[in-house]
Amino acid sequence: MKKLKLFAAALVAASTLSSFSPLASAQEKTQVTFWHAMNGAHEEALTALTDKFNESQDKVEVVLENQGDYKVLQQKVMGAGVSGDLPTMSQLTASTVVDFMDQGLTEPLNDYLTEENGFSQELLDDIYPGFMTGVTLDDQVYGLPFSKSVRVMYVNQDLLDELGVEVPKTWDDVKALGEKLDEAGKEEQAMGLENSISMEVETMARQNGAVWIADDKSATDIASDKATEPVQFIKDLIADDHARLAGEDGYMSGPFASGATALYIGSSAGLSFVLDGIKESGINVTTAEIPTFADGNPLTLFAGNDLGVFSQASDEEKAAAVQYMAFLLSTENTAEWAAKTGYLPITKSGEESDVWQNYLKENPLMEAASKELEYGRAQVPYVGSSEVFTEIETALETIMVNDGDVKENMQAIEDLVKGHLGL
Repeated sequence: MKKLKLFAAALVAASTLSSFSPLASAQEKTQVTFWHAMNGAHEEALTALTDKFNESQDKVEVVLENQGDYKVLQQKVMGAGVSGDLPTMSQLTASTVVDFMDQGLTEPLNDYLTEENGFSQELLDDIYPGFMTGVTLDDQVYGLPFSKSVRVMYVNQDLLDELGVEVPKTWDDVKALGEKLDEAGKEEQAMGLENSISMEVETMARQNGAVWIADDKSATDIASDKATEPVQFIKDLIADDHARLAGEDGYMSGPFASGATALYIGSSAGLSFVLDGIKESGINVTTAEIPTFADGNPLTLFAGNDLGVFSQASDEEKAAAVQYMAFLLSTENTAEWAAKTGYLPITKSGEESDVWQNYLKENPLMEAASKELEYGRAQVPYVGSSEVFTEIETALETIMVNDGDVKENMQAIEDLVKGHLGL
């Protein structure tokens, strides 16, 4: 009888363990909580890729949590940093890559970028170098690129055809187009720009030979002639009514789509807004690589967001997050993400893939942005860059809208940068 009781107890125990085995298996998975600011079609694409990753293996589960927009996301991260309730990872903007590192919220990923975590040297070499610049500080990698865009020039092809002129390749060509419009008695300006033009100014300055801010942060020449000549050039274009800012329209995509300007420089990720606008106006729009300044070489600055992992996460969670990010950066997935969202592939193989090349055949307006990947680069990251961004936008508004002195205002920005860099 005693043996029977022991046998029955063993059966009950075995049955109990068996009934909980799926839970035990689920608990063995390392959970990665991912805070993001993707909405609409972008969120749908992210969810699809995340589901694909979760189903591809049985060791990691990524849980997506939408935080609204980037501003709210940053606020929630800051609050969670104080309370100690951070997620495993989140999207990072250019400024938060540095800010979160400086506040100790994130730490380098170098030790986790390993073959074991799916992040091979081959993958690292495959990423366009310019993308890594924005997430690397003192040889330490604080994030990985994800949703990236470039500036692209939108063209009112109907207007240029009417004037019999080619698409401008230089800023001197843009000025000549403005003069041609005047001669033809046209009211349209040649160029439309967003209210925020610091990226255009930095791009033109670098094309003109300015260092702007050295990669090793050892020098800055924001107030030099090479850097201020483009600022004066844009100011003169606006004064001569050959260019305009978005002004009260908010974003220039609207006025351009309605035919207000012949050209418009904006984000490649804003293509959908332009296309929505021309449904009503009916104008024929093409795109082109952004113009070069003076005799400079082609150059564009990357925008968009990256992915970072928080220090609070365990070693297992950090490794799991890197595995997920490596999955997103694989050839097929980065191309798929770009094709579904209007962003750009992060890797060379992604840009060359059938997925992306077929997308370009169906969406030729993205070809210009894709070509710019070869010479794109990120802005130099440094502690204090978010303050500098705010101040340079104010300085440029003072120059363009209130006729402020170019040298004086740009010197103030250079002095501010030197203070942050300890120069």
